[in-house]
Amino acid sequence: MLLSALASLLLFLVLGWLSYTKGWIQFGGVEGLTPEQALGKTKLSTENANFVCEVMVSMPRGNLQAEPEVYSDVVVVGLNYEQKSGWYQGQFSISESRKGTMVLEGSKAVVSRPAMFQRFGEMITGEEFTLDRSNGALVQTLTFKNGKRRHILKGTCAKMSAAPF
Repeated sequence: MLLSALASLLLFLVLGWLSYTKGWIQFGGVEGLTPEQALGKTKLSTENANFVCEVMVSMPRGNLQAEPEVYSDVVVVGLNYEQKSGWYQGQFSISESRKGTMVLEGSKAVVSRPAMFQRFGEMITGEEFTLDRSNGALVQTLTFKNGKRRHILKGTCAKMSAAPF
């Protein structure tokens, strides 16, 4: 009886240690991590990755001069270094099915896509988002025909991890 209890305890400790070293479990949560640790191994690498981002959205209502609707949201961002493309769960011209072209500028991944549609009483000619891989900062910007640019969402991202099961 004592031997089987010791064997079970040893097995539990070994599996717990293995799960901790593989990164499947963490102590202290995300709050205790630096942005570099939260972004994971892909911080400045060229490994394809998906990120989950907490963002504040400032969506214009009707036209650009109207008071915007401000709310928080969670979006997923994907970067594909092999195809030099990226996407996020947006509602304009970039989406998971309509990826944008990615260019790396230092620690920033800049993903853009041309557009030509009317929204907010203005013609939108382009959409882009930047993900700073050194600190997880995400900014999404629309470009209008008159050359104006407007940030629609800003937030912070962390690398998504696959579940261990």
